[in-house]
Amino acid sequence: MFIEFVESLRCPRPHEDSWLVAAADRVEGRSIVSGVLGCPVCGARYRIVDGVVELLDAAAAPPAPRAALAGASPDAGEAEVLRAAALLDLAAPGGTAVLAGAWGALAPALREVAEVHLLLVNPPFPARAGEGVSVLRTGGGLPLAAGSVRAAAVDDHTLAALPGAVAALRARGRLVAPAAERLPADVTELARDERHWVAERLPPSGPPVPLVRAR
Repeated sequence: MFIEFVESLRCPRPHEDSWLVAAADRVEGRSIVSGVLGCPVCGARYRIVDGVVELLDAAAAPPAPRAALAGASPDAGEAEVLRAAALLDLAAPGGTAVLAGAWGALAPALREVAEVHLLLVNPPFPARAGEGVSVLRTGGGLPLAAGSVRAAAVDDHTLAALPGAVAALRARGRLVAPAAERLPADVTELARDERHWVAERLPPSGPPVPLVRAR
């Protein structure tokens, strides 16, 4: 797990929003390879094993393994990778993009064309964290701080992460989901095809601006 991104993780238990405190046993470069994350509110502890953060409540079972989806397989071609980069608007460097489910299979190739930190969430295949890539396993949701990511993509098997993805997006951040899925509130649709829609997070509305009559 990328050290700087730890502050964006949140405890998944139902209580007030809280950051997590990291106790690292092993660090390589700017990544925590093994250690523990602790919640200062409820005292929950979550393991980091081989760089993978297991943000699972003790009562929650990890997602069942499954095959990668067609269109986002580890051997996806260049066109598929460039399509994903375009949908997520990854041309500019910096920030974090969430790849949930089978989207995570595109991470190695996306790292070649986009200078962003990639967060793989519940990938349906064995995944290891590495340079520019973090891996997060959850009970289905996406417990991240508001405004902590620039883009997110979910597949048919990770739709439970959609509300958390919307909340975690910064203003004007990109969201990609299956075409059959209903568009959430707080985003506006930009485009769609037979496979996916792409939307943009609406900026927060400010207080009403008082009108003053000119003299």
